[in-house]
Amino acid sequence: MTGSKFSGLKTMRERRAQEGEELPTERATPSGTPPAVSEPPRRVGRPPGKRSNPDYQQVTVLLHGQTYLDTRKRLLDERKEVSELINELLSDWLKR
Repeated sequence: MTGSKFSGLKTMRERRAQEGEELPTERATPSGTPPAVSEPPRRVGRPPGKRSNPDYQQVTVLLHGQTYLDTRKRLLDERKEVSELINELLSDWLKR
């Protein structure tokens, strides 16, 4: 094995750059069919989360420890987040 421990990454990056140049930007369509409407390029990576969403506001609250622990256990079973529960509860409270 020769070179630095990052030489493989450099080679992989160069190869991907070459493949990116060789890939066509639009898909080929079978003859006789109208060309497809070009789609916007897909973004790579995770979708933006709540932190970067301007509709959300980060807040800090103090909860009783056992209440928070019991809530997290139950929410894990329901596959929900604490923020979802608090949003629902506050929205219902505001509707009163």
